[in-house]
Parts: sequence; structure tokens; C-alpha cells
Amino acid sequence: MMIGTIRINFVVAGLAGLFTFGLSIGHNLLLTSCLKSVYSFLILFILTFGFRWVLGLMIGAEHAASQSQDANMTPDSSVGQTLDMTTPEEDEETRELLKANLGNNHAPSSADMQFSPLNPPKLVTKNNLDPEQLAGALRRMSED
Repeated sequence: MMIGTIRINFVVAGLAGLFTFGLSIGHNLLLTSCLKSVYSFLILFILTFGFRWVLGLMIGAEHAASQSQDANMTPDSSVGQTLDMTTPEEDEETRELLKANLGNNHAPSSADMQFSPLNPPKLVTKNNLDPEQLAGALRRMSED
């Protein structure tokens, strides 16, 4: 399905051909300007067909979608027409959770507890290593 008539193609392509001819006549020979304007006319004539076809597909799809929505919607149907703004009733579990959280407020506060910094273990280095043992370890590692 295409939108419009072939007259649209001729008008768009004709305007493009005249525009191309007008811009190129000052810098080119008459034959070159005519050839460029004919090429411009043909290219835009074909591109306009493609553009009209794509528009026809888009509008056809929208038209089909709107018809299917109209067919699915009955006049009595109120589905999706109202908004329920009521909140659900509080059940007993929610009340118990709230009571438990309020009861924890009487526990000792964080200001009453004393701060004790983290004491990680110290890193220990071996300063007194035997040079012969180090050389032996180095030789074994280099042999591998």
C-alpha cells in the first residue's frame, strides 16, 4: 500500500532536477548540467516510491492496530477505565512486625555501648635468616 499518487513522485523529482540544474549550470557545461539533473530526477523519482511505500506500511499497520483495538473493546467493558486508589487492609502479621520493631527501641542504644577498635594480628617477618638456606632455596627454584 502506498500513500499518495505518482504525481507526488513527479513533483519531487522535477523539483530536485530543476534545483540540480540551477546549481550546476554555473560551474559545468550545458550537457553536463542536463545529465546531472536527469540523474537527480531519476534517483529521487525511485526514492520517492520507496518513501511512499514505507509510509504506507507504517500507516497501514497503525490503521490495522486501531481497527483490532476497536474490535476488541466493547462499549460495556470498563477494563482499564478506572483506577483503584484504595490501600489493602493491614493484616495481623503486619501488625505483629510493627509491634516487634517498636519493642526493640527499648534495647540499649549505640551511645551506651563502648567502642573497641579492631586489633588485627601483626605481620611477622623473619629477620634472622641463614644466607646458606636462602641460596639453597634459590638454587632449587632456578633448577625448576
